[in-house]
Order: sequence, then structure tokens, then C-alpha cells
Amino acid sequence: MNYKLSNIATKDHIKDFTKLSFKYPYIYKPRLKINGFKEQTIIIITSDNPKIISQGIWGLLPQNYSENWSKFQKIKNTLHTNIKEIKNNILYKEALLKRRCLIIVTGFYTHKIIDNTIENYLVEKKHQQPFYLAGIYNITNDGFITCSVINTKNSKAIASFNNIYKLMPLQIPEIFKNMWLNNETPIEDINFLIEKTYKTVFKIQKIAS
Repeated sequence: MNYKLSNIATKDHIKDFTKLSFKYPYIYKPRLKINGFKEQTIIIITSDNPKIISQGIWGLLPQNYSENWSKFQKIKNTLHTNIKEIKNNILYKEALLKRRCLIIVTGFYTHKIIDNTIENYLVEKKHQQPFYLAGIYNITNDGFITCSVINTKNSKAIASFNNIYKLMPLQIPEIFKNMWLNNETPIEDINFLIEKTYKTVFKIQKIAS
């Protein structure tokens, strides 16, 4: 999975899609490419505060972390996690139980090697509609929200445009939004959501690097 997301939706479009308001309305700006390697913020809805759109720093830090951020970031890349890791790694396991979030995007990037060259693709929905990615989050000792995208196995459609990674971000459909954000949801139901991935139709277009 490439470490880039996209969110080109306007503020009003996102408010219409989520039926929620922004906690920090003047911070959000549409961005075609959100590069996780450059410490980016992304808009999320958290299980602690599901009635408002919050900002999270992309790249999970340990819960209540109080040391220098770069110290941890040098030893672990946490922009993404996967189904196997999230159930066994101490960094993610508690967050899956207690701190789930929805990450709002309009697309993500993927890549394919053809004849020793790399082709880049942007994966979006029809009419560039926003959608939710499954995520988990932690809160640092000084109150910053940090988060990670949960990956799942490539769909057949995505696999055709991605022979480098076998993973893609896990989408949470609107019908399961409240179930994902509700901390009272049994873990068996959460496991069902991350193991039985939702099938959707994406528009995939080749782009310049």
C-alpha cells in the first residue's frame, strides 16, 4: 500500500456527506495528494467524539506517549496496519477495542511495475465522492490525536493496478458507520467488519508521478 491519500472534497461537501460539523473549520483544506511521509493531518471521526469531524496526525503514536515524536517514528512506521498485526501488536490491539475512527478521503494511490517502470494510479469513487476508511487512533500525553489506516487484502479490481503491495485501505460503508464508532459494539462484530471486506466500485485512473 502506498503512503498517500487524497481528499479533494470541499468543506461543504464533507459536511453534507457526514451530516457533521468541523471541530476546526479553518484548518481543513482540500488536497489532491496527502503524503504520509511528511507528517500530515487528515480529517477523522473518532469513537470518543462521533458527532464532530476532528483532525488527526497520520501515523500512530503509543497511547499517552510523552517522548520526542521522532524517536518513535524512527523505529516504527505506523501510517498503516493490517488485520493480522492489529490483533497481535500491543500498539494497535487496545486501540482496536477502544479507539476506532473513520478517516474521510476521496481517494488513495496505488502502483504497478510494468516493463521495469512504475505506473501510478489514483483510486476514487464515481464523481469523486468522499468515503470512509477504517482507522484506529491514540491520544498523546499532550492531547494530539494520531491515527493509522487499517489495510485489507486487495480486491480483484485493485490488484490489476497494484503488483507491488497485496493490500489496500479497508473501506467502512455508511451502513456500518455507527457500528464501527460505537465502543459498545462487540469485538466479534468488529472482527467481522475487518475480515469480510465491503465490495465497492472504484474509478482508477493513471496519473503522473
